[in-house]
Amino acid sequence: MQIYQELKTDNGTLRGYLHQPDVNKKVPIVVMYHGFTGHKGENNFLFTQFSRYLCQHDIASIRFDFLGSGESDQEFSYMTFSKEVDEAKLILDYAKNLPFVSQVIVMGLSMGGAIATQIAKDKTNEIDKLILWAPAGIMKEIVEERGSQIPSIDQGYVDLGGLELSPLFAKDLLQLDLWKDIEKFRKPVSIHHGTNDNAIPISVSEKYHMIYSNSQFMVYQDTDHTFTNVKIRKELFNNNLQFIIE
Repeated sequence: MQIYQELKTDNGTLRGYLHQPDVNKKVPIVVMYHGFTGHKGENNFLFTQFSRYLCQHDIASIRFDFLGSGESDQEFSYMTFSKEVDEAKLILDYAKNLPFVSQVIVMGLSMGGAIATQIAKDKTNEIDKLILWAPAGIMKEIVEERGSQIPSIDQGYVDLGGLELSPLFAKDLLQLDLWKDIEKFRKPVSIHHGTNDNAIPISVSEKYHMIYSNSQFMVYQDTDHTFTNVKIRKELFNNNLQFIIE
């Protein structure tokens, strides 16, 4: 059962979907965080497909557009990493208090994966497992490498194919250390990455795997950042299902 959701924040309304299995028992829930310039359905319906797959196996999921993305309030220029972390915490708080939830799994793709690691270290007692798909722990390094291409605040914005990226996005990231204290989360972690990922090097996931002592790392041959291959997605979904139910 797919149910439209709205979550009010101090800065606007988050919009998304809850997938709830039609069963008379408590079930796990996967809280999904989308990536940079992504949305609650993700590229080629990745999150939509995974949500439906989980629901078929009696696992709930919830996914929202962050503010400035998809159908949620605000323009894209509003978005920063830190703001999305704050929104992700609100989403987690909402999900964990749903009456049918037995355990909470936090999952993130790309920048959403980096956000998930920040949530996990801050709310480790509220999360049972962590799933990372091509996590973008090098967002700060990317900003530093492209510094000359990023305008100062008084120069306006970066045009990302019609989306206005504010200089505040870079300023915020340059003040953060996305690796600091993430090892505080000692519960099970599952990391997934494609060998043909041109957005985030597979070495980033290898680093996460080294940091998380209780982690598994799965590599998918000849697929990209969002696993755009039917066979690979079936494998990805099944691997994550087994991790959730084991």
